[in-house]
Amino acid sequence: MPDTVFYGVVTFLLVLGPLVILHEFGHLLTARKFGVKTLEFGFGYPPRAGGLWSGKTPVKVDSRTAFEIEMAVVSSELAAMPATDEGNARSTDVVLADAPEHVVRQIETADGEFVTVDQRSIIGKTATIRTVRDDDGNQVAVSVRPRAKGDDSEASEGADIVTGKIKSFDGDTIVMADMLWSFNWLPLGGFVRMVGEESGQSVGSLGSKPRWQRIVVMAAGAVVNAIIPFILLPLVLMWPSDKVLSDVTVATVFPGSPAEEAGIRPGDRIVSVDGRPVDNISELQQAVTVRLGAESVWEIESGIPNIFARPAEGQYQYSGETEKVTIIPRWKPPKREVVETVTDPETQMALSQARIYQAATGTNDTLTVVVDPTDTLYQISAADAAELVPPAELGDTLKVVFEAENAGEEISLADARAHDHGLGVITHIQEGATGIQISEEQRRIEKVGMNPLKAFPTGWRQTIDTLVITRNAFTTAIIGSSNPQFDGPSTVGPVGIGQLTGEVATADAGLDVKIVTLATLAATLSLSLAILNILPIPALDGGRIFFVFVEILRKGKRISPEREGLVHLVGFAMLIGLIIVISIQDVSRIIRGESIIG
Repeated sequence: MPDTVFYGVVTFLLVLGPLVILHEFGHLLTARKFGVKTLEFGFGYPPRAGGLWSGKTPVKVDSRTAFEIEMAVVSSELAAMPATDEGNARSTDVVLADAPEHVVRQIETADGEFVTVDQRSIIGKTATIRTVRDDDGNQVAVSVRPRAKGDDSEASEGADIVTGKIKSFDGDTIVMADMLWSFNWLPLGGFVRMVGEESGQSVGSLGSKPRWQRIVVMAAGAVVNAIIPFILLPLVLMWPSDKVLSDVTVATVFPGSPAEEAGIRPGDRIVSVDGRPVDNISELQQAVTVRLGAESVWEIESGIPNIFARPAEGQYQYSGETEKVTIIPRWKPPKREVVETVTDPETQMALSQARIYQAATGTNDTLTVVVDPTDTLYQISAADAAELVPPAELGDTLKVVFEAENAGEEISLADARAHDHGLGVITHIQEGATGIQISEEQRRIEKVGMNPLKAFPTGWRQTIDTLVITRNAFTTAIIGSSNPQFDGPSTVGPVGIGQLTGEVATADAGLDVKIVTLATLAATLSLSLAILNILPIPALDGGRIFFVFVEILRKGKRISPEREGLVHLVGFAMLIGLIIVISIQDVSRIIRGESIIG
């Protein structure tokens, strides 16, 4: 467990971190392309650990500029500067011929004395400059003071201030490095801070740009995340790695299922589905899941029973001839209760028939320890319970499992069947989308890597498949389907993703397999981020784009920044609350010792 946690944290940052950073770079590059003022690009989230300043924003200085930032007093030799505007506390800047590295100015101190200071001594200091615009649109400094808490927020809201590090000063113009590349202590992604995301009152704000440009800037992050799988998955396919290959054959066919109606029989080998070669069970599952509710063409090779098969040989022989059948995978495959006597064939299945498809089924899966049992299918005596391995006591409720480990909570399937033959691990039979059970024959592991000409179209197809499967997963959730193709945790948060990456990192597999698995996971997560961010959810990119479309529908009339900001704030709070709830479920699953991979 400690190893899984450690590697989970490390791989989580390696997988998810770059996806979020690239998402934010999409916003940054498009914002700069359209002239939106960007103030900060954060790696991780505050508290801030440090940062680097870039940029060259000029701010003019005149005789009215108030310098409230500490400056060095020049030596007496340099203090003899020409006087201008006698009686004025501030004089025109003068570059001394005998000391060109200095720009000196006389200022009046608090006790009324005049001193000469070197204004170039402020170079390299972080500062906040409050500005006004002159007739030509240039920024002119009203005051120059040390950068203070709250200045960043004021700049983000579009106030006439410039914050950053003073890069140079020639006496007439201060050049500010006002773009901060910050490095923060919480390495969970990144962010871009732009001027006026909701307000369009200030020059260079996002809100001041045309509507189509605002939509492009806000959608750019999701677009980048959507593009990543189209690049990453082909690279994964080109990487030589161990892959499980096998012949996928039909073990059983449920009566009345789409497979039976299509003429598929036990022993048939599935060669391809919709032109896609089927080399293992996961490939078949993916090919079926993307075609739910639609016609799917299967190429199958009929199996001939091998009645003289030796123990090491397959039960079927194949002639090499194939045929194509059409099948429609179901959105809502039936789930039938296992019973002794069937009264409703649509919802029930007889125990004798159910065990043909799943040997571990039963009509009950829980026993209660009592003194004197009246029904052995539901009760077990305390005396018999004490003989179990592990033993149980009076009042315990025992769950039937394959191998019992927790005393007083579980009973093994073998012990349960010895007590009452009707007991089982599960009490329902869940059919799949096509109504078949499959097996793998001639299972083997081979190192496989595609050439680029095949890897790119295959990778692009897999990306599209992921989109379709995501859509189908939403659909099955809405219609209430129990489709086994979507078994597993319905949602996982950051903790769940960390558990998943940690299990991959500590799995008993080669390094190449782990790299391929994590890269495939990264591609899937990137696509999920793209979909999530483009949905009209307040506080996310899609929510902000939604307000732009509302503005278009209102013929250019904008919702007030205050109201929009409030909606995003409430949405953000709800989003954080949802993440907390999901994270609690993730932590509970880890505490119970349950795995995501299975």
